[in-house]
Amino acid sequence: MVVVVVFDVDGTLESGNPAGPIKLETVRKLKEKGLTVGIVGAYERVQDKLSNLDFYFGGDPYKPENLRKIREKYKPTLAVYVADLPTDRNTALKTGFCYIRPEDFTLPEV
Repeated sequence: MVVVVVFDVDGTLESGNPAGPIKLETVRKLKEKGLTVGIVGAYERVQDKLSNLDFYFGGDPYKPENLRKIREKYKPTLAVYVADLPTDRNTALKTGFCYIRPEDFTLPEV
């Protein structure tokens, strides 16, 4: 089973502008658990702090195109986009991703 988790940066991750609620350590833990993890957003804000992710793509206006590229490359069973804007939700759903708001995203202890 291939699971892809994609994060926006601004308003989503703690190092975004504005800062979001998700800690970079949470992103690292997902990668350590064997999930395919990456960024579609202002990746330049986190690339040096999250250097071991599977992909880094820019955000607007290229989010739809980049999310499609990720689906094509990884062919995930489950694809999740964690982002903060209503337009992100629409983009995620139109490209076959589940959508989770940053404030609703938690990583259970497994």
